[in-house]
Amino acid sequence: MNLLTQEKLKSFEHITIENKIDRKTFYTEYVKKNKPVVIRGMTSDWKALEWDTEYFRSKETGKKVSIKVGNVSEGKREQMTLSTYVELLEEYEQNLKLGLEAEKPGYLHDIPFFYMFPEYLADINPFPRDLLPKWYRNKWQNYIQFFMGSTGSLTPLHFDTLLTNNLFFQVAGRKKFILIEAKDKKNCYIRGWRWANFDPQNPDYEKFPEAKHIKITEALLEAGDILYMPGGMLHQVHGLSQSISFNIDWHTPKSAAKGVGTLWKGAPLKNVYYNALIYAGLRLGVPEKVIFPLYKSYLNYVS
Repeated sequence: MNLLTQEKLKSFEHITIENKIDRKTFYTEYVKKNKPVVIRGMTSDWKALEWDTEYFRSKETGKKVSIKVGNVSEGKREQMTLSTYVELLEEYEQNLKLGLEAEKPGYLHDIPFFYMFPEYLADINPFPRDLLPKWYRNKWQNYIQFFMGSTGSLTPLHFDTLLTNNLFFQVAGRKKFILIEAKDKKNCYIRGWRWANFDPQNPDYEKFPEAKHIKITEALLEAGDILYMPGGMLHQVHGLSQSISFNIDWHTPKSAAKGVGTLWKGAPLKNVYYNALIYAGLRLGVPEKVIFPLYKSYLNYVS
């Protein structure tokens, strides 16, 4: 690590870490205060923490998944079976360890994995459903988005498109999150609706001078960790090793109302539609089983 990189890292604040957490503390100290936190010790009994290449091969069904190639924000994709992708990952990591040139195998990024492959659900129990609003709890698995990628995978700086809260579960390997508060969005030089031009890992303050005022927090996730990010928080995600993870985007009544209000802030109309659906569930009491058939197209839209 060179001196310049060391200097950059010194400027990052470190995130709060909790060893397990109860619902009251989670909402009082973090959700209501829009404060991120890493939670440990709540997934230690998961079989998923033991997932390996052979396990994925053994459960192959022939169903294909979308693999993003190139820059994640551009959304270019290739279709392949899960076992084929896992084999490409394994080959890439072996070549990397040997110091050989190897082409990255793309990134399995933002897919509704447990909706597509319910046979894996038993591997993530017991699930900490109490961290979610009651409306989501019976069918929490329907709202999961899944990620599998190689060492060096990267998701550029962005915020979650519906301004949802985010529970991110690291299942295997290590990831680094660089976090920026929603209030600093204007200093991140956003293009379109949610992607930033500013790169906090390699900041160019001559090109992006307002970014000097940003507060940056770093979170390092190990297998078994959960990261909570409040709605609108910008995050850049680095794969420090081959890794597997997933997240749930979820609203409170307050954040859903804020999401609907983005209609006047330039959000895509589809965003307003999806936020209005969740608002109808959380605030107006429309059952989840009525809302989800209308909402499930979001699981593809978000990626």
